[in-house]
Amino acid sequence: MDIGINLILGALAIIYGVYSFIQRKVAPEKIAKLQTMIERNGEKMGHSIHLFGYTIMPVVAGLLLLFAHFRG
Repeated sequence: MDIGINLILGALAIIYGVYSFIQRKVAPEKIAKLQTMIERNGEKMGHSIHLFGYTIMPVVAGLLLLFAHFRG
């Protein structure tokens, strides 16, 4: 099996998304970008934007890259 750039980037994107999710659960006060988003957009919207941009999007992009890699 060939190890391509899509496989590597896909795996890294998924790992980053999962890491971001765990970091949000363990110590959200240490995430500077999250705190900035909360200050600008309010508590609920700041969390939603950060969740979408730093957890859901990387995981979806990673899955799409893995799909592209295995599809050929």
